[in-house]
Amino acid sequence: MADSVQELFTELPKRFDPEAWGSQDATLAFKVTGAQGGEWVADIRNRELEVREGTAEDANMTLIAEDKDLLAMINGELNPVTAFMQGKVKIQGDMSLAMKLQNLLSEMR
Repeated sequence: MADSVQELFTELPKRFDPEAWGSQDATLAFKVTGAQGGEWVADIRNRELEVREGTAEDANMTLIAEDKDLLAMINGELNPVTAFMQGKVKIQGDMSLAMKLQNLLSEMR
């Protein structure tokens, strides 16, 4: 369970399960709006995940969400598919990575 967006991105590498993710390398960008907003990049290379603040022009997938909605998804209070359908979360790029990300983020609970 994450109490803040910063905590989410700090904890994400610690909870990364390379077996669950698989062998696919990817660059995932996160654009978060709201009081805890910012931009982060998760690079998955050689079955390891590193997170940094900043942007990635070459991201394979970009997730755009408001801080409260992102935290609600992480904490199991908002279904990610419902959030996407309601426009609370926008995905740009490879949708298959969004599905893998959903599994990865569920590990944060």
